[in-house]
Amino acid sequence: MSKSALLKGPLDVAPTHPIASETAHLWFFDTETLREPSTTHQWLARLEDHERTRYAAYGTAAARREYLGTRAVARTALAHYSGQPTECLRFRTDHLGRPELTSPVMPGLFFSLAKTRELAVGLFALDHEVGVDVELVAPIEAVELAERFFSPGELAELSSLGDTARLSRFYELWTLREAYLKARGIGLALPLEQLVFRPTPSGGAQAEFGPAIRDDPAHWQFGLTWLTNRHLAATCIRRPSSGVPTRISHFDARGMDRVTT
Repeated sequence: MSKSALLKGPLDVAPTHPIASETAHLWFFDTETLREPSTTHQWLARLEDHERTRYAAYGTAAARREYLGTRAVARTALAHYSGQPTECLRFRTDHLGRPELTSPVMPGLFFSLAKTRELAVGLFALDHEVGVDVELVAPIEAVELAERFFSPGELAELSSLGDTARLSRFYELWTLREAYLKARGIGLALPLEQLVFRPTPSGGAQAEFGPAIRDDPAHWQFGLTWLTNRHLAATCIRRPSSGVPTRISHFDARGMDRVTT
């Protein structure tokens, strides 16, 4: 995946700390750069022992690149926010296997990481829960999977579309579900067919929840971003009390891992 394939339009200026209120940052990292052994070694040297152990446990080179990409995204972004070198950051793992920053302490920080083939992403915000998912859009039995996980209305929508549009819409609906579950921090514990997403004119999504979800969809802002012509990211952000929509800025983590303080 070449750099020219990433996110159409200009990227935002490199961020500094803190993250502005009513703003979230979506970072992405091309994990294909980790095919270069020197790049992999540089990033492994910045990790803690428990991260290197988890890296080594993955059974394939592709899976190891994806995992290391999420650590590169997290450390690059958090180095910018904290002013600390990437190798000085310290993490622990929560009950769902997600990294949590332990040092330096950054009160109110929320972040979510995701990975797929060739790309890792991270979504960061202050004082607002966030969730992110990213998927490589590849051929899949969309209708068969939708019958298991989507609402009847979404299944009918997919069935009415042509092959290309059906594939894109399936991944939109899937990534939105994943992003919401990550923002809630509950894994796949909810009945996915009671999460319903409808497109909005702005390219985002309007959610409707069934009674088993026990949540108000008005509390959440959903978005969709094509990071490349094959990689789709979905974001879920808890709305601020002001009701002002959260602006999402985009940053390419490559080459931004060293911070001058």
